[in-house]
Amino acid sequence: MTRKEALAEARRLSEEHPDRATHSWIPREGPDGDWSVAKLAIPSKRPLGSLQESKPRPPQADDPRPAMWRDVGGPYGPG
Repeated sequence: MTRKEALAEARRLSEEHPDRATHSWIPREGPDGDWSVAKLAIPSKRPLGSLQESKPRPPQADDPRPAMWRDVGGPYGPG
């Protein structure tokens, strides 16, 4: 099979094959220089996570610094 024939066959398989939703076909050159078509599985799109899997943030203690230090950075902070 030539490269051009392998490209045409890969294109045909990607349009007509029943597994086209889960697989892809690409032309590849063998060690002897002959071309063939390789079938590759397409990784499934899995969800990244659900709200149930995420952990809530632990409660945080109040800032013990005086309000002047918390809000403006201390007595020498920008005014």
